[in-house]
Amino acid sequence: MIRIATIAGLATMALAYFLVPGRTAPPYGTQVDEIFAQWNHPDSPGCAVAVIEAGGIVYKRGYGKADLEHNIPITPATVFHAASLAKQFTAMSIMLLVEQGRLSLDDDVHTYIDELRGLGASITIRDMLHHISGIKDQWELVTIAGWRMSDDVVTRSDVLDLVKRMTSLHFPPRERFLYSNTNYLLAGLIVERVSKRPLSEFARENIFQPLGMAHTTFTDNHDQIIANHAYGYRGTQPPFDLPPFLMRMPNYDLTGPTNLLTTVEDLARWERNFDDKTVGGETALKEMQTPARLSNGTTFPYGFGLELTSYRGLKTVEHDGRDAGYRSHLLRFPDQHFAVACLCNLALRDSNLPGKLARSIADVYLADLLGPTPAQPPPVVAAPRQPAPADLSKYTGRYYSEEIDATYVIKMQNSSLVLTRPKFPAADLEPHADDTFKTDHFSEVYPLATLRFTRDAQGSVSGFFLDLDRAKNVQFTRSS
Repeated sequence: MIRIATIAGLATMALAYFLVPGRTAPPYGTQVDEIFAQWNHPDSPGCAVAVIEAGGIVYKRGYGKADLEHNIPITPATVFHAASLAKQFTAMSIMLLVEQGRLSLDDDVHTYIDELRGLGASITIRDMLHHISGIKDQWELVTIAGWRMSDDVVTRSDVLDLVKRMTSLHFPPRERFLYSNTNYLLAGLIVERVSKRPLSEFARENIFQPLGMAHTTFTDNHDQIIANHAYGYRGTQPPFDLPPFLMRMPNYDLTGPTNLLTTVEDLARWERNFDDKTVGGETALKEMQTPARLSNGTTFPYGFGLELTSYRGLKTVEHDGRDAGYRSHLLRFPDQHFAVACLCNLALRDSNLPGKLARSIADVYLADLLGPTPAQPPPVVAAPRQPAPADLSKYTGRYYSEEIDATYVIKMQNSSLVLTRPKFPAADLEPHADDTFKTDHFSEVYPLATLRFTRDAQGSVSGFFLDLDRAKNVQFTRSS
């Protein structure tokens, strides 16, 4: 059962929430400000941050602008698109239905998702929440199929159409871990089909309202109007977090893996729930923080929408989010009852994501508890063999994928091999190994891709398998 505090209890909790004593005075606040100083000026997007100790916010601030056109500053009350932070709320929605006896984590998902009928393997709800189902990632599939992320609208129907066409998994369920947003779209769909209500309504009434998260919602459509909403931005040139800036908004009409809008203040209320257990209770929250178990008995450090990690010797529970012009992170140190919520409206480079910023804040507040920073291993540099142009011409031709209903053309251009397809610029293909080529220009959002060519009994090139990070073995057959 969902445990909802009394009105008097909520009032007491709210008062305590904002009055918890903490280290808000310099040097802590000053040092946090220094971490975000590069965005704290009037012509830049930026971030909101909340530092949380013992369930209360001890420091909060906004840096930069929520809306560059109208000169609206970011504050701790600014609403951000939080991307994959949505997954832990989708997982809690599933756990609440489990608690109500309306489904089981070990139910076969085919019971609820007929669209997966093309995949005969038994996949459980637990497998999907742990990302050990083998189901291919929806964002990479729609990119391979021709959608341009943040330019073309992607609906749940679009994704389900690709799900219906799936004929294979990455791997047998529970064999290994591979993060896939499709898992959580389908989990959200299960919530809807079992509860007979949209995930947005179910989460609002069963999670957000009981916790006082008044400014948090799932958006079913990308064009919904949300009060105090920060626009997303990115730079015009790599690494895309420097001026001049362009607006960059996610165009998703779906929930489950994304489309959570929230504030750092509301995330602090959610973080407190892991100790207070107001929503979900001990059983649900423990299950969400239990590592995935693979078929060979080994575990992988991912729960339900939560990464189970460590930082400088301390146990952490966290998750990040990345969509269009937004980046987000919620980092918890459960044993120290310390957390950082960071939401940004800028496509920050991978070396400076909110997860790194949150750790820098932890370095300040937990300096006397943290161990040494581990050394980073040196990068591995490959030395591919460069085929002659005459050899490259054997790969040219038209290739069709029935799984995503798309045609690619591979041709010669300036003595090099390039991949061409509608709506995207040509991508150079660089030799990597025998019959294997790579590109780092596949798309703006997913630049890295590998093509593994196949040959028939006569040794002629007959097709290829396309691999992105989370959508592998997408088969193309040569048609000319």
